Amino acid sequence: MHVKIFDCDIFIDSHKISINDSRGGSSEKSFNTPLPTFFVKEVIEDYLLPEKAFEKLDDKNKEKMLVLKEKCEEFISKSITYMEADRDTFTALMDTFKLPKDTDEEKKYRSKTIKEKTIAAMESPLNLAKDSLEFYDNIDFAIEFGNKNLTSDAIVAAILLHSAIESSIVNVFVNYNSLSSNEGYEDIPEICREIIRKSLSKKELILKEYGI
Repeated sequence: MHVKIFDCDIFIDSHKISINDSRGGSSEKSFNTPLPTFFVKEVIEDYLLPEKAFEKLDDKNKEKMLVLKEKCEEFISKSITYMEADRDTFTALMDTFKLPKDTDEEKKYRSKTIKEKTIAAMESPLNLAKDSLEFYDNIDFAIEFGNKNLTSDAIVAAILLHSAIESSIVNVFVNYNSLSSNEGYEDIPEICREIIRKSLSKKELILKEYGI
C-alpha cells in the first residue's frame, strides 16, 4: 500500500494542527478525518490524472474525476475548519464552568450559558460526521475508475473515514448526555445512530467487495 506519511506530516504542520494538542475537544481524536481524503486525492493526482487511464474515461467521467479532485481539497479544508471550531467551542464550554454561582441570578445565567455552549459544542462534530458520510461517494468513484493497483488506498480511506465518523459521534453524545434538558434536540441521538449505521454499511460493502 502506498502511503506518504511524510506528506501528511507536512500538511498537518502547515495548518498548525498537532495531534498532541492538549486543549481538548474531539478534534485530536478524529484528526484522521483528512487522511482518507489524502488517500483518494493521491490516487487521483499522482496515479490517475497523469496516466493513460484518465484518457480512457469518457468526457462525463473525466469531468467527475476533476470535480473529485476539487472535492478532496474542499473536504480537507472544511475538516480542519470543523476541527478548529471544535477546539474553540470546547474551550468556551470549559470557561462557562468558571462562572460565579453565588446568587440565584448567577446560577440561572451560568446554567443557561453552559447549555448554550454545550449545544454549540455538538455542532462541529455532528457536521463533520455528516460531511464525512457524503465523502463515501468519492471513495466509490476512486475505486471504480482509479488505478487498480492502488485500490487498497481507497479501502483504507473507507476504514479511516468510518473511524473519524465514530469519533465525531462519540463527542456529540458526550455533549448531548450532559445537557440538563434536551428539549428541542430530542432527535440528535437517532440522527447520530443513523449516520453510524449508514457509514458502517458503506464501509463494510467496500470491504466485502474485496473479500475482507
